[in-house]
Amino acid sequence: MVELIFIHLPKTGGSSILQTLIEVYGEESVHHFERDDCLELQERGQKISDVLSEDVKVIHGHFYFEEVQDIYDRDQPKLVTFMRSPVHRVVSNYNWWKHSLEHKNTEEAKRRMNEPIELYVKMPETQNKMARFLKGVDISQFYYIGFLESFETDLRELAEKLEWQIETIHHEKKIGKSKVVNKTYSSDLLKSIKKLNIKDQELYRSATFRFKNKEDSLEKTSFFGNLLKFKI
Repeated sequence: MVELIFIHLPKTGGSSILQTLIEVYGEESVHHFERDDCLELQERGQKISDVLSEDVKVIHGHFYFEEVQDIYDRDQPKLVTFMRSPVHRVVSNYNWWKHSLEHKNTEEAKRRMNEPIELYVKMPETQNKMARFLKGVDISQFYYIGFLESFETDLRELAEKLEWQIETIHHEKKIGKSKVVNKTYSSDLLKSIKKLNIKDQELYRSATFRFKNKEDSLEKTSFFGNLLKFKI
């Protein structure tokens, strides 16, 4: 029986969470799904629930809630995710995507290698990713939602709630030190990203209100100065 479902929203620290889950539950009890794994299952006409062994207690990965809803309805596991302020998440996703193109030898990768962020953020598939992953589930159904902005504090809080015995907080960056990105972005671009991701803005606001007891952490951060520097 599945005890915990962790939905890994892109660029929110989920890879670090996976290390903790394996440490706590054991590798044989944690089944991780990349997005490509989910797509391959769809192509074969299968669901995630079709490929889980009886030993699996935790599922983690880049799956949509709708892809695990049958498991949630059947086993009533604890539902957990981590979020990130939408503007930062989009910029981080862009930088990760640009880095990933360096390892692809396809015509599309070559064509889009120098694609600016201004064009990237206008593509529908880059917008409101958190809301798309969580379509069909209400914030109230989550056992816990943490935030990348307070990652270590929130992970320790989650560990206390679940009575995990952990000593080390894993939090690694997928882009190596040589690929750290320091850039400045105009306030016009940041405002455009916010507008294009209004569903994620509302979702993030609702989550912070419920799990952080504050009205809107987005308004408490300095996204909209004249320039903003991102480091991922």
